Amino acid sequence: MKLHSHLLIAAALLTLPACEQKSNVNQTDGLKDAFDARPQEGIRDAGEQIGEAVKDAGRDIKDAVK
Repeated sequence: MKLHSHLLIAAALLTLPACEQKSNVNQTDGLKDAFDARPQEGIRDAGEQIGEAVKDAGRDIKDAVK
């Protein structure tokens, strides 16, 4: 019984750090993105669109291979 309680306490202590809150580092960038107020907005949007196009092309190739 003592071993069982020690294992339970150890498991609880190991899972607590996983519950910490994530920082809101990108929150202001997300707000600026929503209002199109980020520096070099056009360049960033173009980069995001290129990334999405590459993902779509990858999915199309994957579907064609199947």
